[in-house]
Amino acid sequence: MTTIKRLTMAAVVLGAAFAQPALADSPVVLKFASAFPPGTKTNALSIPAFIEAVEEASEGTLKIEHYPGGTLGASPTTQLKLVEDGVVDIAEVVASYTPGRFPELEMFELPFVFESTREASLTAYALYEKGLFSGFDDLELVGIAEVGPYYLHSKSEVASVDDISGLKLRAGGPVQGAVVSAMGGVPVGGMPATQIAENISRNVVDGTLMDIGNMFNFRIADAAEYHVVNAPLGNVAVMFPMRKETYESLPPKAKAAFDKYRGMWFSEVLAENLDAQNQESLERLEADPEHTMVEFSDADIATLKDAFSGLKERWDSETDGVNLYQEMLAARDAVRAGE
Repeated sequence: MTTIKRLTMAAVVLGAAFAQPALADSPVVLKFASAFPPGTKTNALSIPAFIEAVEEASEGTLKIEHYPGGTLGASPTTQLKLVEDGVVDIAEVVASYTPGRFPELEMFELPFVFESTREASLTAYALYEKGLFSGFDDLELVGIAEVGPYYLHSKSEVASVDDISGLKLRAGGPVQGAVVSAMGGVPVGGMPATQIAENISRNVVDGTLMDIGNMFNFRIADAAEYHVVNAPLGNVAVMFPMRKETYESLPPKAKAAFDKYRGMWFSEVLAENLDAQNQESLERLEADPEHTMVEFSDADIATLKDAFSGLKERWDSETDGVNLYQEMLAARDAVRAGE
């Protein structure tokens, strides 16, 4: 072998030796996706706060790239599949878009149970920590926001429960469909939140169940003028899963940083920002003369509660020694007590 060839090979080997530490020191990069607009409280505030906290705590071992607005997948209904297929690492997933996959989360859609997003979200994560949720065998829950409460919003005037009879109302899943039916309305499913406003304007539906905070994010306020604000019709789970395989493969420092801010910390940040959004949107609707805030009479509220009374039976019974409904109420009461 010539001297030049020996020197060349030595340089290659030496270069590779020096390159190894640089590669080892490169941070793990995770992709965090959302199909919803960049301006939502979740995408503008909560996810960036989580990313900043985790990256700082990871000491350079972890980088999280944020892709809001459907950059990596526009449909809200396919976000879970993007995670499971490894296209993204974490995503904002509306649980009710995959009916039956997370049956225990559907329980949170029961009316007249929760008063805020925070209350429902911390309750949900507490039950997840106790291992009471199915559907997560291959997933880790990074955080959860039980968005709500949901209320009734309509294009035409609804002054009492009787006015709901026959109205076509968008329902986000089977439980919401049962809620609409119990009120005397006609549930219309298969409609992502991003399509609600257009379908109200086109008279495909007469209204929708939706949390007040998202009335402007999805432009529903442009189409629905009447809002029943004293009948909370349940909360809807928006969760942030990642594959267990991805989670388990994180380097020790990155995993420790992730563990510090996932779960309750992230869920509380999500919920507090969404509750603030609810209040801001309510004040905005109240100040607009084109919108009417409706409060049902005590008699109408009693009528609704009676109509909804059978909806909880699916969960309010003991299975394998656990009554899920009673577990939920106990966890909720602990959150209310600040425990």
